[in-house]
Amino acid sequence: MKYVLFALLAILAVFVFMMLICVVRAVKVKKSPSEKKPAISWTKEEEEKYAKALSEMVKVPTVSKKKGEEYSDFLKLQEVMEKLYPNIFQKLEKHDFEGNILRLWKGKNSSKGAILLMGHQDVVPAAEKEWTRDPFSGAIEAGCIHGRGAMDCKSTLSAEWSAVEELLEEGFIPEEDIWLFSSVNEENSGGGAIDAAKWFKEQGIRLNAVLDEGGAVIGNVFPGLSQPCAAIGIVEKGFCNLKFIAKGAGGHSSTPPKNTPIARLAMFMAEVEKTDPFKRELVSPIPEMFTSIAGHLIFPLRLVMSNLWLFKGLLSKVLPLFSPMAGAFVRTTCAFTMASGSEAPNVIPDEAYVICNIRPSVHQKAEESIEVLRNIAKKYDIETEVLLSRDPSNVSSPEGKEFNYLKKCIEEAIPDVVPIPYLMTGGTDCRQFELVSDNCLRFTPTRLTPEQLAAMHAANESIGVSALAEGVKFYKYYIQNR
Repeated sequence: MKYVLFALLAILAVFVFMMLICVVRAVKVKKSPSEKKPAISWTKEEEEKYAKALSEMVKVPTVSKKKGEEYSDFLKLQEVMEKLYPNIFQKLEKHDFEGNILRLWKGKNSSKGAILLMGHQDVVPAAEKEWTRDPFSGAIEAGCIHGRGAMDCKSTLSAEWSAVEELLEEGFIPEEDIWLFSSVNEENSGGGAIDAAKWFKEQGIRLNAVLDEGGAVIGNVFPGLSQPCAAIGIVEKGFCNLKFIAKGAGGHSSTPPKNTPIARLAMFMAEVEKTDPFKRELVSPIPEMFTSIAGHLIFPLRLVMSNLWLFKGLLSKVLPLFSPMAGAFVRTTCAFTMASGSEAPNVIPDEAYVICNIRPSVHQKAEESIEVLRNIAKKYDIETEVLLSRDPSNVSSPEGKEFNYLKKCIEEAIPDVVPIPYLMTGGTDCRQFELVSDNCLRFTPTRLTPEQLAAMHAANESIGVSALAEGVKFYKYYIQNR
């Protein structure tokens, strides 16, 4: 009996010791000061100027083109941009191709390398009936610029170009070369960025950093965190489209057999939804993200986030319970999106299929994630066809020089926010430039409301006038202080 008591006391002592370590670590975590004066500012006249420029760009309906398609709408957009940004068109080297814009701003010393600023010209269609304004009106109302592309991603493009245009007007010359790139087919994963990255490689050009759209300045990121976060995407999840095909004898619906193709597909989908079969792990950049926000949380949450060595496993299990977004951080996701059966309501199909889109995680890449679903499908005599498969991108280091420089700019220019490394669940052109850069960072320095985030690829897209101005001045600060 005494040995049992000693064992219990030993376990209790270890537990108390571990809790003391956790408390000490949590107490040591310091908040970054948020009372600092921002290093950037702008006037009301500048706000209006930037808003009008973006409005003019939104008015041109540049819906995505596949490679080789006619791109006259994009040439119209570029005519508008030439009037808005004459210095860029007159002073920067032109390397455009197939509607894609590629310009070089020569620095004082090209041997120092180069950076690339990106923002795509194309937008998704605006077919939703819920639009309360003409989606290509570019209306400036209620403190926002409205229309398709106002947020995704002409605001990024406009903010970058406005910053460069102002610096050119002021006679500023950057230390290193600065490239501007804007594709015509980012939204449909077209070849513009692929061809541009290949061209850089052929020219022997390495990029110190690539800065593209991605995370933004958003609030309510985490329970107990009052400050907005500046989310810097350092990795993108993969992208796969899978087709699951079930075959059978077919027949008339008046004498139905069991296990018809559609029934088997339904059982297969139900099992995937119920079992959630993908591995859950906290891998980079999620631990770094939690560590970044730890000092800004109330103490109980700070205790957990500053002691991931102890709570990592628990968090990987419970995060999917909070929200779909939180769940996407820790595992491969799967969404069934399309289906087909017979062409008549009274006919049992001899073949039916469903298509699903999966986003493979960093720790369970495309091939392994596909195999998980393939094995479940076999149980229901369902074939798996891989339509498209892409692994997650590389992870740009959250400890690297370029990440830390971007973080420093955020802390100085937008000091009321918390910079955090971030996992991109969607895709961007940025990943293509891993071919020529180790630092592919995805961050748009504009503040977005929950409603604006929800309007991405949906009706009533907009961005705030002041948010756009802040973005322009941020890019200017980022370029000037390198």
